[in-house]
Amino acid sequence: MKSTVSILLFFSIILITACGSTSTNDGGNSPTSSDTELEKVKLLLAAKGNPMFYAYIAKEKGFFQEEGLDVELVPEKGGANVVQQIGAGTADFGVVAVASLIPAWDQGIDIKVVYQINSTNLFDLIVPKYSDIKNINQLKGQAIGVTELSGAEVPMVQSLLAREGLHANEDVTLLPIGNDATTILVAFEKGKIAAYCGGAHDLVSLYTKGFQSKSLTPRAFKSLPSTAIIANGKIINERPDLVEKISRGIARGIDFSIKNRNSAFEIMKIAVPEEFADERVGQLGLNTFIDLSTPIETEKGYGHIYPDSWKKLIELFSEGEQPLLTKEIDVTKYLNTSFLEKANAFEK
Repeated sequence: MKSTVSILLFFSIILITACGSTSTNDGGNSPTSSDTELEKVKLLLAAKGNPMFYAYIAKEKGFFQEEGLDVELVPEKGGANVVQQIGAGTADFGVVAVASLIPAWDQGIDIKVVYQINSTNLFDLIVPKYSDIKNINQLKGQAIGVTELSGAEVPMVQSLLAREGLHANEDVTLLPIGNDATTILVAFEKGKIAAYCGGAHDLVSLYTKGFQSKSLTPRAFKSLPSTAIIANGKIINERPDLVEKISRGIARGIDFSIKNRNSAFEIMKIAVPEEFADERVGQLGLNTFIDLSTPIETEKGYGHIYPDSWKKLIELFSEGEQPLLTKEIDVTKYLNTSFLEKANAFEK
């Protein structure tokens, strides 16, 4: 009798355990952490916080987890650091401003763009509205403020100067001063800088303090692609499934944020509280990047890559006496569109 009771108890425990481990998957695309062990992946980010909101949202909402991934978000100081690691093969995936890719491509390093996040340029070269400077060539002998020397805006500034026959750190000084609005305003007021180049989030914080500016960025540069998911060529060949999962997670993060801005705000406020010390500024910055990440042609889905704009990027960065690009580059060699259909394979 005791043996019969023991057997019944054994099977009861097995049944309870099996029922307890059952879970639902809201995404309906792939297994959750309860169904399978998650694969650890690092995703390098060229910046922290609002500019990369989609990665934080994808992680917090479990979109990466539903792809079977345990994604560690690793913010770096500028796109140059991300590109260097992806190129060296010490990391597989990153999100960067595309200007950071130009030097790597010039050296023939095998880094591919697999997903285009922004279709317009996030960066702008500005001077105060009261400034007498109207053209880039008037910056000769002056200093341009940048966030840091490894920042993604630096290659663009170098290219803009080269088109005017000016050389960075010879004719014009690039001065790293960060992205704090007060610091930038003081630098302008004290004459430490004549111009500043930064991303949308840097400029939003300036404008909320009442700063008025003039843009020196030529129209041709304003329509350039600016942010993308990049991957090492080796990982694309060996693990295309990972590229697909990372891309779909990002796409879902953007899709959720567009449709649920208040929820995205609450998530980001917890993830990067320092950017929401002034909630009005934080929300304005977040909304700016959500708008910039919204597809301009919704029928083409998330991540659509526009080859013509990339060709224009190469053309513009090849101009001037000392261009950033020194070799002829077939940009289509570095654009991989094969993952986009699967990146959009989720319920919208």
